[in-house]
Amino acid sequence: MTIAIIGAGLSGTLTAIHLLQNAASGTTVYLIEPDRYRMNRGVAYSSQLPFQPLNVPASAMSLFADEPLDFFNWLEAHAQLYKRQISLPVQITDFIPRTIFGDYLKARLQEAEAGAAKGVSLVRVYEEALSVARQGRHFTIDCSNQCTLSANKVVLAMGNFPPALLPIPNKSFYKSQRYVASPWSAKGLSGLQTHESLLLIGSSLTMVDLVGSLQAQGHKGKVYVVSRHGLLPQPFDVSTRPYPKTAIPEGAYQSALSLFRFVRQEIKQAEAAGYPWRSVLDALRDDIPVLWQSLPEKEKKAFLRHIRPYWEVHRHRMPASSAALLQELQEKGQLEVIAAAVLDMRETESGARVSIRRRHYQETEEIEVGRVINCTGPQCDYTQVEAPLVRQLLADGLTQPDVLRLGIKTTPGGKLIDASGKPVSGMFTLGPPRKGMLYESTALREIRQQAKALAHRLLRQGKATLEVAKTS
Repeated sequence: MTIAIIGAGLSGTLTAIHLLQNAASGTTVYLIEPDRYRMNRGVAYSSQLPFQPLNVPASAMSLFADEPLDFFNWLEAHAQLYKRQISLPVQITDFIPRTIFGDYLKARLQEAEAGAAKGVSLVRVYEEALSVARQGRHFTIDCSNQCTLSANKVVLAMGNFPPALLPIPNKSFYKSQRYVASPWSAKGLSGLQTHESLLLIGSSLTMVDLVGSLQAQGHKGKVYVVSRHGLLPQPFDVSTRPYPKTAIPEGAYQSALSLFRFVRQEIKQAEAAGYPWRSVLDALRDDIPVLWQSLPEKEKKAFLRHIRPYWEVHRHRMPASSAALLQELQEKGQLEVIAAAVLDMRETESGARVSIRRRHYQETEEIEVGRVINCTGPQCDYTQVEAPLVRQLLADGLTQPDVLRLGIKTTPGGKLIDASGKPVSGMFTLGPPRKGMLYESTALREIRQQAKALAHRLLRQGKATLEVAKTS
């Protein structure tokens, strides 16, 4: 049996690890990734920014749910290699640089490859997958440089796509050297003058990493952060006590408002008992997929429209040290966070002029900066993704976007659903593309569960197919 995994970031690499650990003789796994440096790292763990820590401590970053301290134990064993990047001795509460986690991910794949059963092989393919087509019981994958592969099963592990362009009138600005479309690229901050001003659009964790990187390279200029609500991620509290799992009342499943009220009431009760609000959100995490799927479509839209900004900054938190840095820069006047909409952007002789309208105001004002970086978060509307493979899959009807434009439609097990509404036998996905069904589907905790379950499903189906072939 041959399984092709398209994308070698966290989702793809972790799926490959579980396949190699459990596959029987006669299994070949293709891991397809055009960027050699991003092989087994993806975008998240290949960043060359000078400051980009993980958003949760080392104690919560194991690739394996049944070995919760695996990352920390690996880090302790290899700590001397990173003594210039981390403080020694390493602590379970430390927020480790993302590139080090990338080394850990790569190391665990190499170990799984070395320990695989005889007749099980991993083939790294350094090409871009351009199209996938069904050929009988197989799939043909056409890649760049006239490379063609054949596989029984295909896993789309493409991760996150660059942020969407803002719908401004002057779209020619997006061709300007003053605009940086991908916040995860080191070149976004390269060549920046020490006192040059910047605009970061979006106030997510990516913005936090960029501000930290600016400080790490000695930047002294003014940094503007503009987002619709002007909300910053809440700080992570490593001392948070686990909150007991609570029964969710039936009424919480009926509407976004009732769910919101339930969470607020639970937090109120928890705080009265000495628990912080963070404990409640963490305790609810495993229930989120069921809660999300239970909401009617109009209520999901209501959540996205009214509640999501507040949920995101409380659910996806930043290290306390990053929060302290942002507060310090705000107090010094070097960082200004503005709740506003970006109306237009245009290039000038000295930089860029950005028109904004502050929240709850009618007046328009302009900001003069040297560079604009888009930090609005990954593009989730697959109809707007420019990747050739995505465009081909949509055009050929092998997949379809979910109605909320958060990802693509899948079965509960991650199988793709085609344009006619039928499951595509042999094609699966995991991670960010499943956000429309699960909502929380982008963090390690969810991805490691999906990767393990998917690997076992692929191998189980492959065994059944092989047995049928032998008896026919």
